[in-house]
Amino acid sequence: MNNNTKKISALMALSLALGGGSALAATPNTTQPAPLITAADQANQSSTIKVLVNGVSIADGYKATADKEPMLALRSLTEALGYELDWNKADKSAELTQGNSWTRVVTGQDQYSVNKMLLTLGAAPEIINGTLYVPASFAEKVLHAQVTASGNTLTIVSEEAVKNVTERGVITRIHKDGSYPSVQIGGAGQDGIVLNLNDDTVFKSAEGKEISLGDLTLGMNVEAVHSAITTRSLPPQTPTYQITVLDVAGSEAETPPLDVLGTAGTVERVQTTAGITQIEISGTRLTETGPDHVILNITEETQLVDHEGNPVELTELTEGAKVIGFYSPVLTRSLPPIGTAWKVVLEISDVQPQTDGQADTEQAK
Repeated sequence: MNNNTKKISALMALSLALGGGSALAATPNTTQPAPLITAADQANQSSTIKVLVNGVSIADGYKATADKEPMLALRSLTEALGYELDWNKADKSAELTQGNSWTRVVTGQDQYSVNKMLLTLGAAPEIINGTLYVPASFAEKVLHAQVTASGNTLTIVSEEAVKNVTERGVITRIHKDGSYPSVQIGGAGQDGIVLNLNDDTVFKSAEGKEISLGDLTLGMNVEAVHSAITTRSLPPQTPTYQITVLDVAGSEAETPPLDVLGTAGTVERVQTTAGITQIEISGTRLTETGPDHVILNITEETQLVDHEGNPVELTELTEGAKVIGFYSPVLTRSLPPIGTAWKVVLEISDVQPQTDGQADTEQAK
């Protein structure tokens, strides 16, 4: 078990605590239903709570006073945990389903139905500016997630999130700014997966040395250990525990340019002249300074790989193929500009072409 998995396990074992380490209160109170909260009331809330679900930021919660537990936006919370929410406008209730699990909450009633049993949490659901909020203990007691607090941030982890997945891919985007850094691998745009990073994420080189997020560049082939839980967004996002760079440092063919540019798109033309092969890519730039349309020279040092870093043949770079080209910013001033490819990633389809006989059989069905 790696250190990050141990940390996640430790997180799962902790009790929810806020303000001096005290656990969330859950004193039943069904005699005084909580009223609807107005916009004016919301303006008086004393504290905004940042909420992370399985490593992904969701809508902020709030904590009205120091002696009350945080309130979380129900739809944002449950959708992040994979629940379906049906809203009943007539009685201001919400039904939540996930597989065989079912629960129902009613605005203003501290009675939470869990598989036909009633549970009280000491706080009733509230509607603020059209958003239904529930107490943070709802995530723990009703949805069976693990909740911990640090300062004004709540971290919520589902039971499935402790399962690890290891996969390889080529980096197509790096977000280093802000509070939530991330790396995208396995595709560009809506393809691939976004690896959400945090202070506990470990970065290693191919030689096993510890490195940092700043050492990563576009086009690097990496192996990531991340949660089995992903968001339903495109591309999906997931908490990530470790990233290992598979490219060998110091190798001329493996070492990326100082400033890597990238273009993802379709090969419009392949041309070989005097032993030099060029491919023309038209699509979408991966960096602000990169072109959407570029011609790349393929040399003996150019890496030709699939998304997992496996080598592919030059003959597989044909017109119509979907590729991602990585290259240095040294380009000609022509239109489109011409440069030299450091790495070209070929997107290989999982769909195998049919033979004539197979096509006839499918039509007959």
